[in-house]
Amino acid sequence: MSTSEERPGSNPPAPDKSRLVFGFAPSVEGDRTRQALVDLCRVLGDAVGLDVAPMRVASYGALERAIVEGRASFGWFPPVILARLELSGRVLPIAQCVRAGSAVFHACLIVREDSPWRSVEEVRAARAAWVDRSSAAGYVFPRLLLAAHGVDPATAFEQEAFVQSHAEVVRHVVSGQADIGATFASLSPTGKILRGGWTDPDGSNPRPVRVLATFGPIPNDAMAASTALGPELREALGRAALHATSTPALRAALRHLFGADALAPVAEETYAELRTLVARALKSGVVLDT
Repeated sequence: MSTSEERPGSNPPAPDKSRLVFGFAPSVEGDRTRQALVDLCRVLGDAVGLDVAPMRVASYGALERAIVEGRASFGWFPPVILARLELSGRVLPIAQCVRAGSAVFHACLIVREDSPWRSVEEVRAARAAWVDRSSAAGYVFPRLLLAAHGVDPATAFEQEAFVQSHAEVVRHVVSGQADIGATFASLSPTGKILRGGWTDPDGSNPRPVRVLATFGPIPNDAMAASTALGPELREALGRAALHATSTPALRAALRHLFGADALAPVAEETYAELRTLVARALKSGVVLDT
């Protein structure tokens, strides 16, 4: 794995050495989430011999700021935020999420099943539904996909809405509130779509949409640690995270908190490609650096 010295940018502030802080932006609140987070932090802390305190934040943007300001030692990051923090030398991934047996996913552009558009090149004067500006499948990579097909994302849309979830993107497309939307899909080794933002988690009950194109693979979200932590501590946290599926209770906590079946070692080549793509996206202006 690359070291922080190989990344541009300044080092993050040194964290409190008496304890570690795990940052997390929960998609679901409640007693179950709080208990799952406490259980996970206790196991990780026991494994590295330090107190690990959970930090629940309102958004991934707030989590990014917590890392930059040194208030969080490590955390759970979506791929675009992770790549941006890696590019600035702030974090390194220590374990990646596995869902449905895969550590990667694809982005895709969808239209309603009865849409006249049959290819990405036909997209013009559209009403688009995105998740948010930091969403890999719900904004960043679909815009790169459009640009790769000769469609300028700066001029292709007469209306753009950020609807905050993949389910809402699908709802906007199906209801006709949007002409096109961006969401995620899981593909088989042969390229067959197994499930997506428009299906139930097991791939059943598809909503009436059609996929115009896919982009990927993109690595799943991951646990990453501040580069202000020493390499030995980062490696110990990585080992502890990989063993966090060793009991049914911890597997249930991972599933509830992150939708993860397991955590796997980081595939550096996949993240290297992700950093390249995100750097290109930020430099090109196809997406905004927010």
